Amino acid sequence: MFQPHSLLWHYLWVAPSALLLVVGAIFYRRSLHRQFPVFLLFAVVQGITVLALYAMDLMPSVSDTFWWKANSIHLLIEVILKFALIGEIFSSVFRSYPALSKLGTTMVRGVGLVLVLTAVAVAVLAHPGSTAGMASASWVLNLSNFMIECGLLIFIFLFAAYFRLAWQRLAFGIALGRGFAASVQLATWSLLANLDLSHPTRQLVDSVNMGAYHVCILIWLYYVLTTPKPRPAPPGGDDRHYDHEWGEDQRQHDLVVWNRELERLLQ
Repeated sequence: MFQPHSLLWHYLWVAPSALLLVVGAIFYRRSLHRQFPVFLLFAVVQGITVLALYAMDLMPSVSDTFWWKANSIHLLIEVILKFALIGEIFSSVFRSYPALSKLGTTMVRGVGLVLVLTAVAVAVLAHPGSTAGMASASWVLNLSNFMIECGLLIFIFLFAAYFRLAWQRLAFGIALGRGFAASVQLATWSLLANLDLSHPTRQLVDSVNMGAYHVCILIWLYYVLTTPKPRPAPPGGDDRHYDHEWGEDQRQHDLVVWNRELERLLQ
C-alpha cells in the first residue's frame, strides 16, 4: 500500500499542494492577505515548488543529483518563508504591544536566517556535489527546522496563554495548523535520522509525515473559509483591533510596562 509510487503516494504529494493553492486563492479573494501577506506568499510559493518537485520526480530525464539540488533550494526557500510566517503570527498576537512585537518578529526571522546559513554550510562541507551529501544535508535542515519551529510555536502559545492575550481567529488557525504538522514531522524526521528503519517502515513514516502536512492544509482551509472578511478601517484610523477579551490584569500590566521601556530603549 505504502509504495513510493502508489496511488496514496501520488495523492499525498499532489493533493496538499494543490489544495494549498486553492487556500491561497480563497485567501486573496477574501482580502485576508492584507492582514497576513506572508501567508499568501508562503501558500503560493510552497504549492508551486512542491508540485514542480513532484513533476521532476516523475521525469526520467531528471537525475537524482539534479532533483536533490532542486529540493535543497526548495527547503531553503521554505525555511525562510516559514520563519517569516511565524514572525507574522508573533506580530499578530502581540499587536497591542508594538515594541515587543517588532523585537520578537525580528528575532524569529533572524533565527530562520541563521538556520538557512547553517544548512548551506553543512551542505557545502559535507560531501560537496554528491547525492548522499545533499540528502544528508536536507535531513539535517529538516530536523533542525522542525525542532526550532515547534519550540517557537509552543513559546507563542504558552506566552499568549500566560498573559491572556486575545488571538485573532486566523492567526490562531495558521499557528494551529503549523503546530500540528511541525510536531508530527519533528517526530518522523527524528525517527528517519536516528533509527536504522527498514525500507517499508521508512515509506510508512514518510506517508505519516505527508499526511500530517495534508491535515495542516485542511485546518488552514477551515479557518480561511470561516474567518470574516476584514472590515474597512475607520477614517484616520487603522485596521487593528485592540480589544482584550480578558481585561487587563497584572500580567498584562507587566507587558505594557515592558513594551514602554523597550520603546524608550529603542529610541
